[in-house]
Amino acid sequence: MKMQVSIDDVIEVLPEAGAGVPLGRQAAQGVSYKPAPELAPVHQEINVIGQRAEEARDAVDEFLDRAVMATASRVRIVHGHGMGVLKKVIAELLATHPHVAKFYQAPQQEAAPAPPSSS
Repeated sequence: MKMQVSIDDVIEVLPEAGAGVPLGRQAAQGVSYKPAPELAPVHQEINVIGQRAEEARDAVDEFLDRAVMATASRVRIVHGHGMGVLKKVIAELLATHPHVAKFYQAPQQEAAPAPPSSS
């Protein structure tokens, strides 16, 4: 079983000295630790313009999980304007997501980047 947890949720347990095991940083058999990659500033944003609602919701959910593992304190989700379907679906996700403390709409003057080109 693989599990990813925040480093703050891990308690180090070392074997006691004198129990026939040298004191040191040895993990229990089968346990490994690999820190999550840091989220570079360029990766603190996800653009879901043009995606279907279900695709966008799944992509944002996955993105939020990665952001939490990378200890990002703030991220940006670009969904565009359109008919407001993505805005509604993403707002519903964020309102119930366990890793989201708060969210808000970007100011009107903040222009969204152009959607990725397919060429």
